[in-house]
Amino acid sequence: MSDDDKSRGGRAGEKARPRVKTSSERPFDLWLQKQLHAMYDEIASEPLPTDLLNLIDRDAAKSGESKNDAHQEPRNKK
Repeated sequence: MSDDDKSRGGRAGEKARPRVKTSSERPFDLWLQKQLHAMYDEIASEPLPTDLLNLIDRDAAKSGESKNDAHQEPRNKK
């Protein structure tokens, strides 16, 4: 019984863990990746709608303006 306790507890008695397989070595991961690509590659390659691009551009312009305002030296009030 005392041997069982020693083999289970503590890091000193632990054996080295086996190397974890990378995703390219795991069959399920390969299958899942292939299926997801088959389902979504066509959709992901479609261009973004112009309305969405306009929103992104406007937001980027606004954030660029606020950054420029923050970097300007404060004006002296007289």
